[in-house]
Amino acid sequence: MTSKSDIQVSSLAAGFSIGFGLLTVWEAVKQTRRNRNPLRSTYIYMLWGEIVANLAILIVGYLWIDGHFGDSPTIPLLFFILLFWVFEIQLLMQIIINRIAVIAERQDTIWKLKYGTAIVITAINIAVFCIFIPAHVIPPVSQLYVDINKYWDRISKCLILLVDAALNYYFSRTVKKRLVEQHGLVKYAPLAQFNDKLMVVSILMDVMLICLMSHPNPIVFVQFHPVAYMVKLNIEMSMATLITKVAREAGLGDEETNEHDASLSYAKNRSQVGRSGIHHSHNDAVLMNTYHTTTVGGRGSEEDFEGMKDMNGIHRRVDVRIESTSNSETASNHELDKVRGRSFDRIEDEMSLTNHPGHPRGA
Repeated sequence: MTSKSDIQVSSLAAGFSIGFGLLTVWEAVKQTRRNRNPLRSTYIYMLWGEIVANLAILIVGYLWIDGHFGDSPTIPLLFFILLFWVFEIQLLMQIIINRIAVIAERQDTIWKLKYGTAIVITAINIAVFCIFIPAHVIPPVSQLYVDINKYWDRISKCLILLVDAALNYYFSRTVKKRLVEQHGLVKYAPLAQFNDKLMVVSILMDVMLICLMSHPNPIVFVQFHPVAYMVKLNIEMSMATLITKVAREAGLGDEETNEHDASLSYAKNRSQVGRSGIHHSHNDAVLMNTYHTTTVGGRGSEEDFEGMKDMNGIHRRVDVRIESTSNSETASNHELDKVRGRSFDRIEDEMSLTNHPGHPRGA
């Protein structure tokens, strides 16, 4: 039976979801408009899918507490609530993994995270379906289902909390170890610190849901799901914006700038290419010079993590320039190359990534 206090608490949750949801939707609209090809971006689809799932739970919860579904929950009602909850969980986890894909070094690592997380969350979802519905219909299928659900419901939420926290921790650890410590990109340190703070907020949202499971009326618990996951989604969009902001502040997000400053990222293995020059005469030589340009964040927006052209990943472009020089000039250029190679290590920006060959998304 729904009491007056239950309606008041649920209305408070619904009001927050609508107010905060409007800000989230507006940010989603801006990110979609900034995207080059939103119809081809998996991130955009997941972003709006998360919003739709939260909105659906909010509407169904409101209709439930308003008595449109009768005094007792039916199997179709419980099924659709869980169905929207499945999309809510799965899409958010994949959005976090897309963020990790921006700075991950190996493609197979991303595949393991994507499918490993999907399998774990799917197993939890299936178990919840099998236990939650029989335990909440009136009368329940069996008292055994009610007793099991009393513990499993909390355990499942704790497992989701741990997966969420583990993915965020992996992101922070990768930024600190790979970008900051290994490659010396100290300007990315605030990114990890900001993620750590938001990770605490995200965990608190899960803790709030776990605590609300002790409320006798399940409608109140359902109404707080959009609150928690709207906040989580806003966190993910804030992280995407920050990643792009940090990259653009370095002045390396524009391809014209990269072409102008290509000589700054002169490859250390240039001497190997120099030996492959094709001699046409005794006095002239044709040298094929290779320049590596590494950028964090392309000209695309922060929303597109999928394509190589629009992904805010760490890109390295190889420009090949063929020059015709005399033998005397070749010798002087070779000495200049050595100086450039020695000075290369002192460049404290994305260019240092070329010291470690291999695209970060490559296998």
